[in-house]
Amino acid sequence: MSRTVRSGWASVALACVGALAAACVGTTSGQVQVATTSTTVELTTTTPADCAQMLPPEAQAAQMIWATVESADQATEVLTEGTIGGIVLEGEQSSDVADEITEATADTPVRVAVAVAEEGGGVQPLANAVDGLPGAPTQAQGTPEEAAQTMADHATAVAELGVNVLLAPIADAGSGGGMGGRTYSKQPAEVTPFIDAVLPALVESDLTPVVKHWPGIGRADQDPAGGTATVPSLQELRTSDLLPFQAAIDSGAPAILVANVEVPGLTEQDEPVTISSAAITGELRGAQGFEGLVIADDLGQQAVTDLTTQDQAAELAVAAGVDVVIVSGSEAVADTHRRLTDAIVSNRLDRGRVESAVRRALQAKGITGECLDQVAAYNAILRNNSTTTTLAGGSDDESDGPTSTTRSGSSTTVEETDETVPEGTDRSDAISTGPPTTVRRNSSGSSNSGGSSNSGSSSNSGSSSSSGNSGSSSSSGNSG
Repeated sequence: MSRTVRSGWASVALACVGALAAACVGTTSGQVQVATTSTTVELTTTTPADCAQMLPPEAQAAQMIWATVESADQATEVLTEGTIGGIVLEGEQSSDVADEITEATADTPVRVAVAVAEEGGGVQPLANAVDGLPGAPTQAQGTPEEAAQTMADHATAVAELGVNVLLAPIADAGSGGGMGGRTYSKQPAEVTPFIDAVLPALVESDLTPVVKHWPGIGRADQDPAGGTATVPSLQELRTSDLLPFQAAIDSGAPAILVANVEVPGLTEQDEPVTISSAAITGELRGAQGFEGLVIADDLGQQAVTDLTTQDQAAELAVAAGVDVVIVSGSEAVADTHRRLTDAIVSNRLDRGRVESAVRRALQAKGITGECLDQVAAYNAILRNNSTTTTLAGGSDDESDGPTSTTRSGSSTTVEETDETVPEGTDRSDAISTGPPTTVRRNSSGSSNSGGSSNSGSSSNSGSSSSSGNSGSSSSSGNSG
């Protein structure tokens, strides 16, 4: 902002004051000429940092991680420690699920996302706690408006249990990819009217609806939980399966879950959509114009674990444009949090990309602007648990040996070990666990890109406890 000040004939009296007085002495005619001057004043404003920027790296990493659990109490420890930002309840929940959620989330530093795939029909994890819900095929026998009312009423009951994220509605068309009888129709054109009606009704509820499974897996050659899954080409999807998702985006979908499938003409070979920048940033955000929360489906699915570890996939996913990743297994939770924290500290992940992802994750929880209380809570945790963690040299062959990071308060400092860093080596390289530069399929089904790994089986969707001893899940890993 600038302001220009001019003085003229009417300003003679003022001009004769102070420094200009000497120039006015001896004038008699009253026609005193005063030079016109212009002064430009530059004013700058500083935008206050928001919560995504204020949180320490450990907290930023946590907000990008949701973990699958069989019951909320399995995640109490890691939620209280602020290691993850959300949980996905999988499998049949008890009738006491509301109390379990309340207890597990009571002492968390930041509000927790509690998600469940309460679709109806054969997918109702909360059947013991709420009334039954007809599946999409049954709902499709009525009108879209009736389906919307049915889903909205059910969402109200689900929200009363403490759940705040609903992994529904399903915008897929067809019965492939493990969808079975979970879709409104085999034809995208018949799915779209239901998405148009159901989604706005859910948006008005107390839950955040998550449209799934982009770009549509109803015609996938197999369920991603069982291995590599491929859908039709991008060109074909744009005239069919992507249309219901476009309708959802146009209707203001707050969140979309992306599938672990490969798309000819969009993703590279052995590159699921979840870790593809061309898919997430190029197609979903670019071509389709989606600006909401992007969630990667369970990285414990075999379509991912056949290629790489969950923690490595998580870093690749965030770099590709994903905001939140879902992981399964206690080991994967610890590894993923450690890896994403390191990627933030070492600047392997772009700062703007991280803040954008965290900001969307927080907004889905209703957290905007500053968050001094949350930052203080995290800093207290970091002070109480101040430790020195040795970061293993992940998949990079040129690792310079172990380097320790000491975390205390809201800052993260890097300390050198006895091994010196070669001259010319960037500090971030010295602590990098390093994402794989290429993802290659291993015939044995295990990762060949280094680092720690979970079993390739997608059934390992267990406890989120960092100690790895609080139980395991028998879920198929198909969190979506």
